[in-house]
Amino acid sequence: MSIRNRLALQFLLLASLILGGAFITVFALSAGNRTEDFATRLKERGTSTAKLLLQVDEVDEELLTLIEGDNPVGLPGESISIHDDHGRAIFHLGAPAPNELDTALVRRVLSEGLVRGEEAGRREASTFLFANTGERYIVAVSAVDVYGRIRLRVQGRLMTITFLVAQVLIFFVGRFYAQRALSPVQRLIGGIKATSAADLSQRVQGGNGQDELAQLARSFNELLDRLEVTFRSQRDFIANASHELRTPLTVISGQLDVLLLKDRSSAEYADTLRSVLDDMHSLNRLSDRLLQMAQAENNAPVSTFTPVRMDEVLWQARGETLRIDPSYQVDIGMEEVEDEEDLLVQGNEALLRSLVSNLMENACKYSADRTARVALRADRKELRVAVADRGIGIAPEHRKRIFEPFYRVDNTAVTRGHGVGLSLVARIAELHKGRITLDSEPGRGSVFTAHLPKAA
Repeated sequence: MSIRNRLALQFLLLASLILGGAFITVFALSAGNRTEDFATRLKERGTSTAKLLLQVDEVDEELLTLIEGDNPVGLPGESISIHDDHGRAIFHLGAPAPNELDTALVRRVLSEGLVRGEEAGRREASTFLFANTGERYIVAVSAVDVYGRIRLRVQGRLMTITFLVAQVLIFFVGRFYAQRALSPVQRLIGGIKATSAADLSQRVQGGNGQDELAQLARSFNELLDRLEVTFRSQRDFIANASHELRTPLTVISGQLDVLLLKDRSSAEYADTLRSVLDDMHSLNRLSDRLLQMAQAENNAPVSTFTPVRMDEVLWQARGETLRIDPSYQVDIGMEEVEDEEDLLVQGNEALLRSLVSNLMENACKYSADRTARVALRADRKELRVAVADRGIGIAPEHRKRIFEPFYRVDNTAVTRGHGVGLSLVARIAELHKGRITLDSEPGRGSVFTAHLPKAA
């Protein structure tokens, strides 16, 4: 069942309960008023008859019978009887009635003063105590409220018809307003259907910008923004990674093809194999960094973060850096760190080691003395790892882009690299709720600082 029909039926059920409850209440009140009104009329008829008979000397039973026989205010099927305080009949008028009242009824009337009831044939009775000149009499009046019951039945039929007609109107009105209320949802569905992986530039309309559907549209548009950035990053990553992987493979293939063109000396074979081995090492480091970047792009490791000692990470990263090239040197200083708590970072040890080793390798690679100078500092909230080099520096126009994947500054073309390391460093820092800052001056070197929140 569609939401529109479900809302219409729910609206119909709710309105039916309210309308039905109101009609039942009104009908019950009308029925109660009819009963009270007719009981009052019965007592008035009995009282007026008793007064004529008992208080007017000129009126006897025969004359009273003649008077009441032509009375225009008489009730349908009326029966009026007057009894003494023992229940014996003194006077009777109208429909047949017993000559003597029931003893239990007499006792009730004498104690309560008024007793109401209903007899067979929908006759309603009112028996009450009437006092006259110190004596007590019991007046019993009964009749059929023909006109009151007819009015009540007519009222019930009108309410029933009105209720049924209202159900039909309420259903169609509910469908109409449900359709109007859900029209933004239809537009939202249309916008979602128009969106595909091939074209993520489409955005859904936000309606009036205030209600919950507008919030849903904004949330969906924000999701599309993130997906578009992710898809574009993936496309660029795949294209750049394919290019970077193809370059060393092409070089290796070319060297081997040249080597096989003719017989070579042992020295030539050895030189070519060493060159191929260097290219293989470079390719291996590139593949490792691409895998690390793929891991850093995945937020799943966040759930497995544990406290990590950054001093241990620095020494492990130093060892990895020195194994890459024996000519590299890494100096580590931790003079400003005093407490063990200042060394702890909540994170992934492998990713943090990759972050530091990439900064160390870059510093060694671009420093004239092939040395990276590392300083570990801490304050109340964060731990800072600063890696400095004495290299060519980075011009201001390049500083915003050096953290983009596969971006390389023109003056670094003579140095081997793939443009992956700094983008990986920035992503790992972001994953750890941290950031990377750069202080550089062309010709005087650069200082990359990783700001990482301390473990709570």
